[in-house]
Amino acid sequence: AFEAAGDNDDDDDDDEDDIGEGGMAANWGAALSKTAEDDENEKGGDDGDWGAAREEAAASKAREAERKAREDKLLADAEEAKQRRLEDAAARGEQIRAKRAEEEEKEQRLKEEKEREAEEARKKAKEQMAQQLGAVEQTVDLGDDQRLLMKQYENYLDTDLGGSASPSSDFGF
Repeated sequence: AFEAAGDNDDDDDDDEDDIGEGGMAANWGAALSKTAEDDENEKGGDDGDWGAAREEAAASKAREAERKAREDKLLADAEEAKQRRLEDAAARGEQIRAKRAEEEEKEQRLKEEKEREAEEARKKAKEQMAQQLGAVEQTVDLGDDQRLLMKQYENYLDTDLGGSASPSSDFGF
């Protein structure tokens, strides 16, 4: 509440009397310039409520700052964990790619080796066939009865059919 020199409008005083005696106008500056003692008296009475409010505001600010710091820390931790997971995933992906490339290279080497072995086996088989074909002698394996029959036939042709010394005499030349 505003008080000018201790006079307020609630009382039955006549404010006009104060003006004539220099009352309100004279006390206006005095009301603004309080003594240090008056300040302490006023603070003492209101200090409990204002002090509690200030302390509550300071505590609220401190709690808000702590909450903000915790949130920032949680966000930073989450971001760091996300970065670690991304790096780990990238490393695992690179390992898998390298392993896959190594396996493909190994499979390619095995395939080439099998093809080379198959080609060598074909060459060896071809050489063996050529050797076997070259080593074959043309022989006729006749049994004893067949040999005897052939000799008798040859003798019959030579003697009985007029085998002569020259073929031209056979035809009358």
